[in-house]
Parts: sequence; structure tokens; C-alpha cells
Amino acid sequence: MTNHRLQLSRPAVVIASVSLIAGLASGVVRYSHRSGTLEPQIAGTEAWLPHMGVLAVVTVWFVVASRRDPLGWKVIFTPLGRPITARIGATFRSGSTVAGLLRCLAVAFLVLLEVYLAWRIGLQVFAGLDPNFPRNAWGGPTYPGAMFCHYLDGVLLYAICHTLLRRTTVRVDDRPGLCDIRS
Repeated sequence: MTNHRLQLSRPAVVIASVSLIAGLASGVVRYSHRSGTLEPQIAGTEAWLPHMGVLAVVTVWFVVASRRDPLGWKVIFTPLGRPITARIGATFRSGSTVAGLLRCLAVAFLVLLEVYLAWRIGLQVFAGLDPNFPRNAWGGPTYPGAMFCHYLDGVLLYAICHTLLRRTTVRVDDRPGLCDIRS
């Protein structure tokens, strides 16, 4: 019988939390060094139309993923789950061939991108309070619009990273210590 409970990985949660907190601190520093001069708004920098397309893609992905996965809506937490961290660990342990080393590099890049995204999401919380930060940003010039677009991009990038991680990491058998290097 398969266990369909979400099991979070402590190392993944800690790394994501530290990255998010570092981003929040970076946002405070950036906000505290804001300029007193308001930058001019450049027409066409809002990018609302492309983000409506991104919203449609993210919505379809979430509906399909949450219906296909036994976790339901909790599928959004799978990048922090024990199964993917076990696959990442198995991938790094199996990287003794050239193909394995290339796979390890790809996985390392995707993991670092996810850590960066957590930092960037944290940064935007307080840095976005600077009127110049969202001024010519996607969704700008308002804070809610810019944050909506930036976080929507983050959700899409996390979904893509997680999908690529599932495709590039080594499958781990349910039994401890066994892995299948072919996938």
C-alpha cells in the first residue's frame, strides 16, 4: 500500500527557509538604501498581457497536477518533500561516469535556481516597498501588481524546476539503499 501523506524533508525546508529569510533581510537592506527620487514610469513595462498567459499556464498546471497526484493540492509542496531530496542525494552519489557528472551538474544548477528563487521571493517583500523597485517592473508600478507578477513567475519557475528535477534525478526504490540509475 502506498503512503500518500506529504513528508517534508527537514534539510530542504531548512535550506528554503534560510534562503527566504536571507532574501527578507536583503529586501530590508535594499529598502533602507532607497533613493528619494522617483524614477519615471516607462510605458509598456507592465507586461500584464504575457502574465495573463503565465497565469493560465500556472492554473492549468495546478489543476492537472493536483488531480493527478494523490497529494491533491499539496502537490505544490513536493519540491520540499522527502522523495525528491532522496532522488537528489541518489543522483549525487551515482555521479561517477561522465554522464553521471553531467547529470549532477544539471541537478546542482536546478537546486541552486530553486534556492535563488526562495531568496528572490523574500527580497521582493520589503524591497518592493521602495516606490522605484516596482516602478518599471512587470505588474508595476504598484506594489500589489508587481508582487503578483513576480510571485506568479516564481511559481511557474518552481514548477518547471521541479519537473526537470524529477526528469534528471535518479529514481529511488522504496527500499532503503536501492536506486535505478537508468532514469
